[in-house]
Amino acid sequence: MNMDTTRLAERLGRVSRMSNDRVVTQDLGDWVVKMEWPAGVENGGPCVLLIEPADPQNYPAGGLSSTVLRDIDFRGAVETLRRQLKGSQPSGKASERHETNRAKSLRDALAQGVTDEYLALLAAAYVSATNRGQAKPLDYLAEMVGKTANTIKGHLWQARKKELLIGSAGRAGGQLTGKANGILERIAPPTGPQLPN
Repeated sequence: MNMDTTRLAERLGRVSRMSNDRVVTQDLGDWVVKMEWPAGVENGGPCVLLIEPADPQNYPAGGLSSTVLRDIDFRGAVETLRRQLKGSQPSGKASERHETNRAKSLRDALAQGVTDEYLALLAAAYVSATNRGQAKPLDYLAEMVGKTANTIKGHLWQARKKELLIGSAGRAGGQLTGKANGILERIAPPTGPQLPN
């Protein structure tokens, strides 16, 4: 096997081990599309896209084309993903309890001032909210913390400036940095729930 074939085989092996609750399949007639989203993400496009012939023994004439790609319904797939996840979650009570604990942790940390610990917690809550498709994440966090949306926006700006949060200009969401993850590991209770990246 050459290097490219080996890499492709590794990727296909990974795709065959996709977690069923994070995979959406679409039938496009001659083609079947499988899409996978990473844990904690319920918004935006998939991280893995696999297109295979519907009949593995009969390769469609002409192969893949841009027409086949245009037929993929990404918006519909995200909605299907959300329905699947909603059905696979054992109870909203655990999620509700987690959000209540997160709000308390944020308020307690803010009571100590706008510290790196508070900013890391806020950045983690922001990333989590945007990844799950929370409408108006700044308003959501403002209500959680007991501050205005503009104040939260300013705090997230500080988190970016202190290299705790990486984001793209004009887009909601982002990623926690290694520095933020280090702070969260240090302050998270050992038996408590893990904060998503």
